[in-house]
Amino acid sequence: MSENKKYTIVVKRQRVEVSEAVYRAYHKEREAERYQNKLIRQNELSLERFHEDGVNIDYLIVRVQPDIVDKLIHQEQLEALWIALQSLPEDERSLIDEIFFNERSESQVAKSIGINQSTVNRRLSMVLSKLKKLMKI
Repeated sequence: MSENKKYTIVVKRQRVEVSEAVYRAYHKEREAERYQNKLIRQNELSLERFHEDGVNIDYLIVRVQPDIVDKLIHQEQLEALWIALQSLPEDERSLIDEIFFNERSESQVAKSIGINQSTVNRRLSMVLSKLKKLMKI
């Protein structure tokens, strides 16, 4: 049946008869190109695309703003924490470093400095309370 069928493609606005293999290869490439363009279009962010899709830019900006505000608040909190940590005495700062930054357990810290784990827990609670006051939380 495929022997009687004629295959054509458009070249420079004119239909040209081609073999079935050429026809299939041509359309396979066209489909691959369409798929790539679809992927690019899905990931493309542009004002023109928003306009074409009928997306309200003002709405998107308002939706994004809380994220920016949250990031700024988080950044300010990190800076306040850094300043508060710098104001701690060396022994208190080293306790915070070991537990939170070096990810050591209270019992590991207790063994390394030769005290009870409950003492480390009590000191840690006092240091955390002090940090909250310094950060005004």
